[in-house]
Amino acid sequence: MIYFILLLPIYGKYSVLNIMSELAGIGKSYRNKLSKVLEKNHAIITTSSVSEILEIPRQESGRLLSRWCKNGWLKRLKRGAYIPVSLDSTSGNIVIEEPYLIAESLFNPGYIAGFSAVKYWDLSEQIIESVTYFTTRKVKDRKPNYGGVKFRLKTINKKRIFGTKPIWYGSKKVKVSDPTKTMIDLLDDPKIVGGISIVCDIFSEYLESKYNNLELLIDYAKEMNNKAIFKRLGFILETRFNGENKLILEIQNYISAGYSALDPSMPSDQHISKWRLKTSDSWKKEYDRKK
Repeated sequence: MIYFILLLPIYGKYSVLNIMSELAGIGKSYRNKLSKVLEKNHAIITTSSVSEILEIPRQESGRLLSRWCKNGWLKRLKRGAYIPVSLDSTSGNIVIEEPYLIAESLFNPGYIAGFSAVKYWDLSEQIIESVTYFTTRKVKDRKPNYGGVKFRLKTINKKRIFGTKPIWYGSKKVKVSDPTKTMIDLLDDPKIVGGISIVCDIFSEYLESKYNNLELLIDYAKEMNNKAIFKRLGFILETRFNGENKLILEIQNYISAGYSALDPSMPSDQHISKWRLKTSDSWKKEYDRKK
């Protein structure tokens, strides 16, 4: 699909304003204003961005957005947030082609994480239906749906925004957790991908990939300041991947005395003293077989 903003480099002097002038629905003054706004926005158009671009009060920005939406130039995603309608749209349905950019626009500061990052780095073949985004914002709805795209949000401390790589959409940048930070995030919160068994599957792909970097993995774990990450990492390496004794001993130096859940989403009535973990019967049996 071709959005208004993308037509400038394609048609040169035949600008957004020229094309819009051929289409009915809004007067010349409103077309001029909309053209200016579209030239500055690649994804989400908000009340505040219109106010800033046109140098008008927010109340007037809201009225303009409402008018443009009524005339079919924009579609409303949520209160105060709109998306341009493509020129070749044949229905009233919104089609979001760059959901990562939408997530960044709506929920930043933060980064693409969890299963979305796993898929981006090709560490799983599992099909996902939502975009996971870790944000520093406090959000009421952690599973919103905008334009038919499901988002899964997690609020984090700003200190945990590290270990990211940029994805570029034109001049707009979206952060995604790098492969190692992605693994650390999963070890920090296995529920984000459905539990520790899935984390193990993804970790197996990570170890076999070009991204494998256990030294960096430990450095990131230190920076997260969550001892449970080391407990889960050491347990997984010893139980599933025959971790080297030297590495196992190093990881043991960072675990705390208290017990943590191996998988917070599962019953944890068994204990593994070496890793200070509470776990299920099945994981305890697998661990005992390895001893």
